[in-house]
Amino acid sequence: MNTEVMIRRIVFISGLSFALLMAHVAPAQTPAISSGGIVNAASFDPGKPVAPGSLVAIFGNQLAPGLAQADSVPLSTSLSNVSVSFNGVAAPLDFVSTGQINAQIPYEVLPAGTSGTVNVTVTNNGATSAPQPVVVNQVAPGMFSVNGHAIAIIATDPQDPRYGHLAAPAGPIPGLTTAPARTNDVLIVYATGLGPVTPSVQSGHDSLDQLRKTNLTPTPLIANTPSPLYFSGLTPQYPGVYQLNIGVPQVTPGNAVPLQVQVSGVTSPATATIAISAL
Repeated sequence: MNTEVMIRRIVFISGLSFALLMAHVAPAQTPAISSGGIVNAASFDPGKPVAPGSLVAIFGNQLAPGLAQADSVPLSTSLSNVSVSFNGVAAPLDFVSTGQINAQIPYEVLPAGTSGTVNVTVTNNGATSAPQPVVVNQVAPGMFSVNGHAIAIIATDPQDPRYGHLAAPAGPIPGLTTAPARTNDVLIVYATGLGPVTPSVQSGHDSLDQLRKTNLTPTPLIANTPSPLYFSGLTPQYPGVYQLNIGVPQVTPGNAVPLQVQVSGVTSPATATIAISAL
């Protein structure tokens, strides 16, 4: 399974399980965003700020006529006759359904270097929801995971049989090959909300044209131990997804070792984990 397909699957599956908690039972005649229903699409941490350029999940009722997913990049700002705006700026859309939308916050939603509260609306077939406020900070890190397992790919040595495997206990994720990481392994991990990049990129676009590095240097943390950082920037294939190439420090082995990223004093939740073996 290639990286782009994997990330799409993760966001979709994680979002659906979270949506069951956010959705109301009674149907609405016009779209309605749930209170607190705009969250980081990697961490799904409720009540936390989000960041320009990051992927968010929007939960509510009657958000779309049905399920639809973007099939090309650049992402369009209209999908299945649904649109989303942040302070009036149209957002690129990846996925829509009656209870959930996955979107990218436009980079231009606020002046560069500023933070503030913005109003979000969803328009479904011409009917527009009441605005729902969300705090937008310059950074809002979140690590992509599935069933709690961070999307951390072992990339140390192509000759190693673990190469390309998810750093997780053997067999926990159907359709994905897993193996524990080891001290000094190189991992490729995926996040969102790490802030501006150089060169800049247009909202909804990928980075296949050139390498884009984060302006701010994040600190990866494994078991709260700073990890070597070899690269931090946008992943080439997918809008709003950041890639970190990191090393595994010497920490206590285990099947659920927290993997986090800290940038500008903001740390992602300790809910994404990797497996580390003693060998």
